[in-house]
Amino acid sequence: PMVTSIGYNPFYKNTVRSAEVHILHKFSQDFYDAHMRLLILGFIRVEKDYKSLEALIDDINFDCEVAKKSLAREAWGWDKGSKEDAEWFVKPL
Repeated sequence: PMVTSIGYNPFYKNTVRSAEVHILHKFSQDFYDAHMRLLILGFIRVEKDYKSLEALIDDINFDCEVAKKSLAREAWGWDKGSKEDAEWFVKPL
């Protein structure tokens, strides 16, 4: 599970749109510059500017909590008995 920001990140005055992924699981290594296949399931909020880095970090942390609670709902669980699989999602890029 992850949360993603797609946009210009106005706090940093970026002029090029980017996608920033915050992986919710804690791994022993980072994923900077790695190719990833993402499945976006919902929308939390619009992009906005911040007066401080702390305010930006607070909102990212809040977004992560919203995502965790939303994804914990039974409706988002994987149906292990389904005939459909996720082969498209796990094949090498």
